[in-house]
Amino acid sequence: MSRTGEPARGEQTTAAVPLLTSAERQEFWLNTCREVTQMQHFSQQVLKFYQKHGCRFTAPSRQQVQDVLDALDAAMPRWEKEHPELFYQTLELNFPELLRRP
Repeated sequence: MSRTGEPARGEQTTAAVPLLTSAERQEFWLNTCREVTQMQHFSQQVLKFYQKHGCRFTAPSRQQVQDVLDALDAAMPRWEKEHPELFYQTLELNFPELLRRP
């Protein structure tokens, strides 16, 4: 990305997750684990992640979401664009109590 927010020449422009402020980013990931009727900000992307991954979890706390974001950002800076499923894998590994039980 260039300083203007435009993709650099040759850089992919298809981001898995939109560019958000820190609070919006936290809310985005939290919403992907909420029941549809509980989502604070609904979007097709949030719904897609919920249906594919987030429906397996009860909603984490904001601190749990931030802990996962911090860990993934430190380990792999482009994870949201290249491997967004890592959010759910990391959430499960660190907070197994959030998994819904049948």
